Amino acid sequence: MRRLLQITTLFIVIGLLISCGSDSNTTGPDSEPEPTTGSVEITTSTSGDDQDDGYEISVDGTTQGIGANETVTVSDLQEGSYDAELTDISENCVVDGDNPRSVDITVGETTSTSFNITCESAANGKIAFISDRGESEDIFLMDADGSSPTNLTTNTDYDGLAAISHDGNRIAFVSDRSGSHGLYVMDIDGSNVQLIKSGLSNAYFAPSWSPDDSKLAFVDESGGDTEIYTIGIDGNNEQQLTNNSADDYYTDWSPDGSKILYNSDTDGDQELYTVNPDGSDRQRVTENSDADYDGRWSPEGSKIAFVSDRSGNDEIYTINSDGSDVQQVTDNSASDIAPTWSPDGTEIAFRSRRDGNGEIYKMAADGSGSPVNLTENIASDSNPHWRKVE
Repeated sequence: MRRLLQITTLFIVIGLLISCGSDSNTTGPDSEPEPTTGSVEITTSTSGDDQDDGYEISVDGTTQGIGANETVTVSDLQEGSYDAELTDISENCVVDGDNPRSVDITVGETTSTSFNITCESAANGKIAFISDRGESEDIFLMDADGSSPTNLTTNTDYDGLAAISHDGNRIAFVSDRSGSHGLYVMDIDGSNVQLIKSGLSNAYFAPSWSPDDSKLAFVDESGGDTEIYTIGIDGNNEQQLTNNSADDYYTDWSPDGSKILYNSDTDGDQELYTVNPDGSDRQRVTENSDADYDGRWSPEGSKIAFVSDRSGNDEIYTINSDGSDVQQVTDNSASDIAPTWSPDGTEIAFRSRRDGNGEIYKMAADGSGSPVNLTENIASDSNPHWRKVE
């Protein structure tokens, strides 16, 4: 009887052991499943001036926003190699290292990668202008509401006719600091001044940038007549676009890069023309017995603001780029000249003497409302250039 009890107890113990072993291999409803994907942790670190306010990060066809200094995680990635790309980066910011860059995803693990971005000072929506409020005519930069005017050039030589590059990082201008008129480029803070071309014999018209900022269009009469030229910002590859006995000046490169706007008295009085950057296909835009000059493309290229004396004195007008629909947008007994468009195309800044001396004003692009005096200074302020930063 005792032996039977021992045998029975043994079988019970064996059964319990088998039962426990079976339970340990059973996947219950609360157990953790084996991982099948991995993830990548992406960090951005932005330094410098005029920092971007954020970017977009793309991995495996999925794009999401990421701040200028932020960490985000992209999950549910199958094992393998992927490209992580940072996009929507301002022109004045540069990513250090590869972009896109390869990241390897391992199942059950999180891979980390960092994008370091350096931003330079850029003239986002600012207006460059010329003023003699210092020792001589110098280049200034101010906010679009006229605040924070900053003197960029401070010497006794003439510095003027400034044009901000499309990326907002540089300014092209004309100066006689080398003893004769020359074409120069400097950083947006006034540093790193570089001579592009010396010996200009006509330095009264501002240069204009090609859309990719690789070239400048400018005016020179060294050959005997006032003609339109282009030149690389390294000072090479100079090309003459016009060649006639008329006066050709006031250049402005179209936003799409296909045309250069200028004015000429080829047909007897000043009119607006366009020409291809290689000098071909000259086209007349305005046709009027009065002077039409100093044209500037709107940001999207559909309109042109220009100066005309067709009403009896110099006023600002707009016209469609095909020469249709001329509209007068200023009407004042003073001379209103040198128009330049706001970045969104809704306003035009210009120079006027309506308050007794040269000041920079801005107004609605259709001429409605009252112009606002941005400079309001006893000095002479002129030649505004309002830059849309691409």
